[in-house]
Amino acid sequence: MYSEYSPTSSSSSSGSPVEFKPDKSQLNSSEKCAICGNLAFCYNYGVLSCNACKMFFRRVEVDRITYHCKYWDRCYDGQEFVNVKKFSKRCRACRYQRCLQVGMKYICPGKLELELLNRVDDETCSLIKTLLLMDSNRRHKIANFYTPDDLTLVEIVKNNKKSRMVTKSATQMITVHDWTLLGLYVTIEMFLSMEFMGSIDNEDKIILLRNFSFKSVILNSAMRSYSSKVDRVTTPDGIDVYPDFMLRMFSPEFVIGIRSRLIARLAELKVTDEEHMLLNVLLFCDAALHNLSEKAVTTISKYQQMYSSVLLQYCLHRYQQSGPSRFADLLSLCHVVNRASEDVQHLTTIIQLHQPKTEYKQLFVDVCHRL
Repeated sequence: MYSEYSPTSSSSSSGSPVEFKPDKSQLNSSEKCAICGNLAFCYNYGVLSCNACKMFFRRVEVDRITYHCKYWDRCYDGQEFVNVKKFSKRCRACRYQRCLQVGMKYICPGKLELELLNRVDDETCSLIKTLLLMDSNRRHKIANFYTPDDLTLVEIVKNNKKSRMVTKSATQMITVHDWTLLGLYVTIEMFLSMEFMGSIDNEDKIILLRNFSFKSVILNSAMRSYSSKVDRVTTPDGIDVYPDFMLRMFSPEFVIGIRSRLIARLAELKVTDEEHMLLNVLLFCDAALHNLSEKAVTTISKYQQMYSSVLLQYCLHRYQQSGPSRFADLLSLCHVVNRASEDVQHLTTIIQLHQPKTEYKQLFVDVCHRL
């Protein structure tokens, strides 16, 4: 819909694009296992969890082990996480119950009679339709309107201000930066319209939006290019965001990666519109972000688990035996999106060093120019 890979800036301002690599040691390092609270790097059986809890849950399910609690299944009542430390009192029965409570679902290979494979319930269908409608509204605004406003993220969130949307004329020229700004406006408005956003504080909303708004713009733009059978990022009116002359200014591999890597992965997976939107809101609901309030973490975690469960259910219904692996493939797109965001910010920093008088509108600076 819009150019997401337009100028941004980042905290890294030195070095050459040839040598730039994301810091893998920091990738998702703040995410916690929903069961025990240890570091978790991926979703297992529909829930963000560590390898130890994944293996524990699988062993109980596969071997059909039955554990009994001596304390009426209340060992971890009032505790955010179960206790799995080596020399501490542990209860396997309550640990297994916590796995079930946070939404873990074991999918037996080859068993096609499972409820999740047989049907997609009405509530799930309704949620997916709502997400598709949200995306349709976003795309409609980008295709038909533009905004002359220069609002900050704080103004949009705290003062509940919406940008003025002016109808575009057929001959109106819009720059790459303006396309990106428009993409940010409508993406932020879309996320603010989500049900749970009305129940968390403004400071928490700002943390969520700063973390994922630009990444969502990147994902949406790549999805638009993939749907249009275009192998590189373009503006909605077909202009290259990263034209070929940039191949002579920077490492060709670096530029090609920015403009095509995510699109190629979407095409390889043949991502559907439903998967695109479910992944969008699932990645937005990151309860592990630093400085979120306890209330926000609780609320966001609930919706994160819900969207994860719906995405898994969709994969199982559509792909049957391949559903779990499809679910994992879709979640792996998170790393490709993060890489694209980091690369774009790195590229923008270098451009700013060479063109220090470059000016960006305030919302772009608030969301993308994070030092």
